[in-house]
Amino acid sequence: MQIARRLPKYGDVIGVDRGLYQHYGIYVSPDCVIEYATPKGDFNGEPRVQEVSLRKFLNGDKYFVCDFSRTEDSGALSQIQRAIKGERYHLYSPAETVRRARKRLGESKYDLALNNCEHFAIWCKTGVSESSQVNRVLGVVGALGGLVLLSAALIGMDDRSSNRRS
Repeated sequence: MQIARRLPKYGDVIGVDRGLYQHYGIYVSPDCVIEYATPKGDFNGEPRVQEVSLRKFLNGDKYFVCDFSRTEDSGALSQIQRAIKGERYHLYSPAETVRRARKRLGESKYDLALNNCEHFAIWCKTGVSESSQVNRVLGVVGALGGLVLLSAALIGMDDRSSNRRS
């Protein structure tokens, strides 16, 4: 999957960069994007799957289109591409993608780590619930945890060797 700079089409996964995070939805028309967010914005209230206008979805930001037709593995969304290569998935047609999104309208089972707007949009298109943003955070947390454990082990080894010398 790549980021495409083109006009969105019916059934596309689109996103906006909000600075600290990216927000995703399913494009239906200029009057309709299906997203997992709160009625007042991304995090202001109880998140649910809802239909909003493209203007409201964008909230003044520029959009990008997630292009699943390319096979190259590069760009900001390559983690999802690598993840779905290892799983069984189906690239749904635009009509089926929108049908899958609409079937979840009103759902309010949002979970930042397990069921966020990116999980939702990628699932609608591929059947795989993935979030590159969550994967990146987990990778950083895992690396930091590994460094903490390594540091603790090295400090412990240094303490033991100091005690032997005394």
